[in-house]
Amino acid sequence: MDPPLLFLLLFCVTLVPVSCLHTGQCEAALGMQSGAIPDERLSASSYFDAAVNAMYGRAHVEAGGGAWCPREMVHGGGQEFLEVNLGVLHVVTKVEVQGRFGNGQGKEFARQYKLQLWRPGLDHWVTYVDGRGQELLEGNSNTYLAKTSQLSPPMIAARVRFVPYSDHPRTVCMRVELYGCQYSDGLVSYSMPDGDPRGSDTALTDLTYDGSRKDGWLSGGLGQLTDGEMGHTNFRVDALAMGRGYEWVGWKNTTRQGQPVEITFEFDSVRNFSAVHIYANNLFTKDSQVFSHARVLFSMGGEHFHAQEAVEYEYVVDRIFENARNVTIRLHNAAAKYIKLQLYFALKWIMISEVSFDSVPCHCNLTDEDVTLSVSTEKMNEERFVEERTSVVPAEETSALLLGGLICVALIFGTLPVVLGVKYYHKWLTRKSNKKSPSSPDTGMDSRKVSMKMKDLHINVNLSPVSNGYAKAKGKLYGHVTMDEETTAMYQEPFKGPIHNPGYYTLGHTVTSSEIPLKCPLPTDTDDSVDYAIPDVNMTPPPPFSEVYSPPPPPVPLTQPPATLPTVCNLRDVPLAPVPSLPPPPDQEYYTAPLLCQPSHIQGVTGTVIYAVADDTSLGKERRVPEVPRTHLRVVENLGEGVFGVVQLCELKDATGIGCRRVAMKSLKVGASEDAKDDFRKECRVLSRVDNQNIVKLLGVVNTSEPLCMLLEYMDYGDLYQFLRRHVTEGISSVSFKGVSTSIKEPPFVSYGALIYIVTQIASGMKYLETLNVVHRDLATRNCLVGRSLTIKISDFGMSRPLYSNDYYRLSDSRALLPIRWMAWESVLQGRFSTKSDVWAFGVTMWEILTMARRQPYDELSDDGVLENVSHCYHDDGSGMMLLPQPALCPREMYDMMAACWRPNDRQRPPFWEILMFLQRKNLGYTLDYLD
Repeated sequence: MDPPLLFLLLFCVTLVPVSCLHTGQCEAALGMQSGAIPDERLSASSYFDAAVNAMYGRAHVEAGGGAWCPREMVHGGGQEFLEVNLGVLHVVTKVEVQGRFGNGQGKEFARQYKLQLWRPGLDHWVTYVDGRGQELLEGNSNTYLAKTSQLSPPMIAARVRFVPYSDHPRTVCMRVELYGCQYSDGLVSYSMPDGDPRGSDTALTDLTYDGSRKDGWLSGGLGQLTDGEMGHTNFRVDALAMGRGYEWVGWKNTTRQGQPVEITFEFDSVRNFSAVHIYANNLFTKDSQVFSHARVLFSMGGEHFHAQEAVEYEYVVDRIFENARNVTIRLHNAAAKYIKLQLYFALKWIMISEVSFDSVPCHCNLTDEDVTLSVSTEKMNEERFVEERTSVVPAEETSALLLGGLICVALIFGTLPVVLGVKYYHKWLTRKSNKKSPSSPDTGMDSRKVSMKMKDLHINVNLSPVSNGYAKAKGKLYGHVTMDEETTAMYQEPFKGPIHNPGYYTLGHTVTSSEIPLKCPLPTDTDDSVDYAIPDVNMTPPPPFSEVYSPPPPPVPLTQPPATLPTVCNLRDVPLAPVPSLPPPPDQEYYTAPLLCQPSHIQGVTGTVIYAVADDTSLGKERRVPEVPRTHLRVVENLGEGVFGVVQLCELKDATGIGCRRVAMKSLKVGASEDAKDDFRKECRVLSRVDNQNIVKLLGVVNTSEPLCMLLEYMDYGDLYQFLRRHVTEGISSVSFKGVSTSIKEPPFVSYGALIYIVTQIASGMKYLETLNVVHRDLATRNCLVGRSLTIKISDFGMSRPLYSNDYYRLSDSRALLPIRWMAWESVLQGRFSTKSDVWAFGVTMWEILTMARRQPYDELSDDGVLENVSHCYHDDGSGMMLLPQPALCPREMYDMMAACWRPNDRQRPPFWEILMFLQRKNLGYTLDYLD
């Protein structure tokens, strides 16, 4: 073909949109409770009688006998199971189990259980094993509280079995729910040589592979190359607490006899492939480097791979930056059912964490004869190796494709001037409209459907554009930033900096089989909204079904909010499974704003906020905390106080009695009640189990005599709020604040990259609390401490300090203090706290940081105005809740991420590990530029 014409044809082909990799959630209930999974898809090994058949094993549903109960008692490795047929392949990210409540009559539940999975291509049921090599999952401790288990890695299955387990004979009953989303990438399995161990403590093998293993060869399954968890740059770091090198599969050059690493991927049908993405390690100082050369071969039948010409890829050696990176190889819409990937060594080791493909099903109407002919052609051309990349289209279709390409190019160049003219005219009209009415927001609500390509699945999300940037994000979770809007272009890849907790990708966004949009908020009693830790857990049985689905409280008369701020309540939520219809609300009554606010007591005995945790024993083993002699402490300053205790800044002498360090001391007042002492000791136990580099650590206690004391870390620069107010950044000058005035000399400067570094550390600490199911409940800059080298540690002292009394709202006729300007609407109005309400507070905290703490959130509103503002979201009266405005320093995609934290539906807010990954990618390449 003539080279210019070939160029035009390829140019036309490249204009086809290609799905990109995004992060998101894949945690929608798959239909046990809602009934989306019909009874005929439920089966069991046996059942005691018809009232406890498999169809009654639905979580949060009281029907029949109240659960599924097997005929025999469960003991050890019994064979009783409840099977859920999902119909098609799904990604299952978590599971939930309950016992048999039976309207208060049930006593049966399973303390432990196993999961078994099956999907096409597996010839037997596979027992699920998590990243730590554990088969047993924790079950229930009573008959009514549900227990949710996150699956890491997630499992890809068409059928799932719940197998109850007990060390001794036990009668059990179960109700279950599965969470995830449909899997549509088409990858059935991959086959390859297993990885090689590197020393005694670094396993670079595919630990979670669920296919067969024979003589070091893996076949017929899926594992760590497709689990969505990205490896840390330093493979020696145990980032996920699952062992060194867990996220990586590695091969050693000396064990391969000079041959490349070969990985064969099998798909469910013939597909057109546009690209393959390989996440590779490049820690060349440790003999690990990205492959030097790659060959991608295609096959229809899986036996011969030379009918189509291979794609050759040469990687440019990088001996400067050691960060792990994503390597993308374009595949030019090649059609195949099998793909063989050959990776050639550049150094001693090749390490791969993830492999994913951009592909769509091929509508090429291949018959068995076509496949047979293809296999025959492959055999004829088995010795033919071609170095050039060419089109995978047969030669007889060249004329038709050429004609189509020319027509495509003509249409493009014909319509391009028209499009540009329309866009220019639209911008001119927008500027003109803004001049006439600067406060009129764009409230267009035409919904559009967007297909988002995730690590291992396609998902569909309904979005409604609004004027504050969600529309400009073009359906992506956080959006892109144009060059004139984002000047920090280096923040585009996985984080390479001092943080040691990398985070990882998720597998999708919340979807269900139903596409009925729910307006915000969901019913307040929706069981799908998981509260990870609720203070003051009431262990009484749940109310009857009829009371659970009671109507919401009557609406409150609300005033119209200012029109200059963006709104969030008008966003349509992701379609969810249908819920039982609600009865009509009663006649409208009128309440004042304080009556809406639930009196949640989040303040501890010393005036500080207390972490919410249902059971402190679930946090793991207590650290041994040393007893500190009272004589080694010298009080420097009173920080604050509560009803029964005080918080003081002290100097603590070391064991030699010479050196000292500053610590924060919480102490009870002499003569405090026994209840106060019990609460104080419980707080000590919780803090002794928290151990993270971005959370203040419990250093010691004074427990032998009154007053009882606990000693916590304190940082050199004090709290983050005051630190920000003492500094300046681009476009934000110095201020005087809260009795502290700036000096005449120029205040110190902190860069935008340093601010994102601070935000990233806060997200890292909150991700740690999220993994423990601990809720902070008062996340704000006043509760973050700053140390040297911009080290950030999350604390809890802010509520006790008089300096910040204006940040808290005191309920009438109550001692309860609430930071309502930082709280999620469900925490303010319903008293519900969860890790997702902490996500809301994180968004406000990030807003504080990017405004350099120059303004209080919603400073234009009174406390009652803030309550009224959040009540808009509760009642969904159409006017919409005001969001905090976009800071001048904040790029659009950062603000879109903040707005995602303020979504009314708490299940649609991103988890902290996803936020952390996003921030790490945005801060790639940052090196500490702050001078202590």
